[in-house]
Amino acid sequence: MTRAEGREEEAWLDEVLSGNKLVYSTTNFLKVPLREALERIAAGRFRNVELWGNLKHLDPRNEAEDVRQVDRTARRLGLRIVSIHAPFTVAQPGSPAGRMSVWEGLVRSSLDHADFLGASQVVVHPFTAGADESDYHYGEMTARTEGSLVRLADLAAGYGIRLAVENMPGHRNRRYGRKVGELYEFVVRSGRANLGLCLDTGHVIFNHGDVVGEFTAYADRIFAVHLNDNIWGMHMDLHLVPGTGSVDWQGFRSALAEVPFDGMIVLELDSRGRPSSIFSEAQAFAREFFAVPLAAGREKAEGNLSKQRENGQ
Repeated sequence: MTRAEGREEEAWLDEVLSGNKLVYSTTNFLKVPLREALERIAAGRFRNVELWGNLKHLDPRNEAEDVRQVDRTARRLGLRIVSIHAPFTVAQPGSPAGRMSVWEGLVRSSLDHADFLGASQVVVHPFTAGADESDYHYGEMTARTEGSLVRLADLAAGYGIRLAVENMPGHRNRRYGRKVGELYEFVVRSGRANLGLCLDTGHVIFNHGDVVGEFTAYADRIFAVHLNDNIWGMHMDLHLVPGTGSVDWQGFRSALAEVPFDGMIVLELDSRGRPSSIFSEAQAFAREFFAVPLAAGREKAEGNLSKQRENGQ
């Protein structure tokens, strides 16, 4: 690809998203060092990146990676680090309050990384510590999680960073964060404008939910969408390339065009042991999915609505 073709490709991505950021997560390349992952993403003509930060890549506990070197690499490649996925794996020993404190410290470090790299968003799993065998214990655990998230949101606000809480896959109906509506109610109740949601489409399918319905209902507090597919009824968190599972992508594409949404659209995919081919499949999906600019889709939807009003429908 020539330099001119590269500029045309980048302009195409900006045009189809109409102000939204199309972002590629480094999850596709977790088995290689972060520098190589960034090089592969840049070679594929993506420009916006979400860094994975749980155990690998930019996890604060990973001594193999240095945030200053990551910054130099991104600048050399012309990449924009726009989001970081904070750690969520914490060793089991210790009290619930102690484990929560450890997790909170890790997210604080990810916020420092985000500030250094100029990222405007940090994604977090709603970390829970403790038992949920009774309503009392579940309420206690939920209160602990929500209190931590509010403290982190306040810290993030000082950096000018948005904190996006991701919906979780759950075999148990009572896992906190399994229900998008539960998280939505919390972020609204928190009163923090920089605290919102990251809607993971594959997790919705895992929980037998409706991706289009969840997005439409809660779009006003969704900061990012983790775009991936999953297979209905399998109860495995597969993170497949969109179009290879059970998500209604045509319906979701229509919703993106019709519902006001200014967040990030992040391709967060598992490599399936073949990262290069998965990356190629993801590129092909993006080209087809955004073949019509989102703005054009919104204009068409608004035009249809105007016609319906004129016809008295």
